[in-house]
Amino acid sequence: MSSFSANADVVKVSQGMIKVMEVLEHFSKPEKYAIVSAVFNCMYNNKFHGKKTVTDLMGAADSMRSECKRLKIPEFGGAEQFIQGEL
Repeated sequence: MSSFSANADVVKVSQGMIKVMEVLEHFSKPEKYAIVSAVFNCMYNNKFHGKKTVTDLMGAADSMRSECKRLKIPEFGGAEQFIQGEL
């Protein structure tokens, strides 16, 4: 698992995921997609490129999701459901 996800409080991560979507509430769906993609692209190019692959980052998020399910921490799944409804 990536160190950023291993050291992250999943409840705070979940709350942050919801807050990001709330900030994007007044944008169209295509604009939301572009904004989220641009933020990820910027982070990847400036923070992770050469250190982590996109597959590594997606795997870290998947590991976090699996841990939340295993530990029965509902916030992450709730955040994902909220985001699915917004996107």
